[in-house]
Amino acid sequence: MSFGWRAILCLYMVALGPASAEDKWSDDFSASELNRGLWCPCQINMKRAPIEFLHDPDNPGNQFARITVDGNSLGGNVCRKAAPDDECGTPISAFSQPPEQPRAVEERDTPKLHGPSLIDDPKIVPVAAIDSNGDPYCDSAIIQKAIAAGEEGRCIQRQELRFQSQYAHAADEPFTYKLRFRMPAIIQDTKNSVRWVTAQWKEEPISPAYNDPSPVLAQRFDDGVLHVTVQDEDCRCRVASASMPDGSIWPAKPGIARDCISTRPGDPDNTACTADLTVEYGANPVLPSARGAWVDMEYRVQMSRSKPAAIEIYADGRFIARVSGKIGYEPAPGKISLTKFKIGHYRDYLPSVDAMDIDRVEVERSE
Repeated sequence: MSFGWRAILCLYMVALGPASAEDKWSDDFSASELNRGLWCPCQINMKRAPIEFLHDPDNPGNQFARITVDGNSLGGNVCRKAAPDDECGTPISAFSQPPEQPRAVEERDTPKLHGPSLIDDPKIVPVAAIDSNGDPYCDSAIIQKAIAAGEEGRCIQRQELRFQSQYAHAADEPFTYKLRFRMPAIIQDTKNSVRWVTAQWKEEPISPAYNDPSPVLAQRFDDGVLHVTVQDEDCRCRVASASMPDGSIWPAKPGIARDCISTRPGDPDNTACTADLTVEYGANPVLPSARGAWVDMEYRVQMSRSKPAAIEIYADGRFIARVSGKIGYEPAPGKISLTKFKIGHYRDYLPSVDAMDIDRVEVERSE
């Protein structure tokens, strides 16, 4: 082989990237800027609340990423992928799609809304059309600001990183995700259960019969309490939790998932529902608190309604829970559902400035 062809082959292998390298990729955020070959920051306000890269004073030589949520993210962040406003970019060329890897399908990140579109013409949307989701801080003035932001037009705050689309994988194939992160030590609201998602695994494309589906697996921080939920279609079940703000322990009972609520858009009261999910627990299934402390979470993720599927949860090396059953949603007709991962803040509006520190993210195909 000539030197020229060797050089071309090397360039090809580099461009192919970690998604094809034994189906394993990671980031320890040790660089001075975001690795855009791996991450798309389209739902981060990179102008007014950009990602920071900070040195850890408690661990010399270590660096982490800080994602801050504040008033600049009110109204959400639409992911713009069309030219000339492409916020993801194309860091890897078209020929480098990993072999045997289904090409990701990009969806609209703007949730389906009832009533007029808030994105097409946000100024004409009446305040009454905005769903506050029971958020006590979402008053008319905040709603007007959310609309005026010209993004998702909802009373939410979003500061999320997502993988570039070539790192999507078939939802029914098992992959292990390892996350090392910490949340703020002081939380303004610990009583109103204001929605606060810190990592989410979505499944797409899914059947158009579902309206505004929730993430299949979500790592949450409502009330400053780290907890995990899993979806069986429109039935969401809490399957693991840290201690409550008052110090009480969430009851982790094995068997059929019990702490379940409806997430159907037509059910604003979130009535109780029964999911086809079974949970097994470890000897000590209480999650650690992430408030002001580093936590290592590990998830083995496999979603399906027609094949064996399970989600396993570990925290700081301890086995917490294994959820099995009908996990997720029916795929779109004739399509393969893919798993899309995001990390950062997605919450209903809170009038506080809060930072999530992320030290490491690792993903690897599982057995």
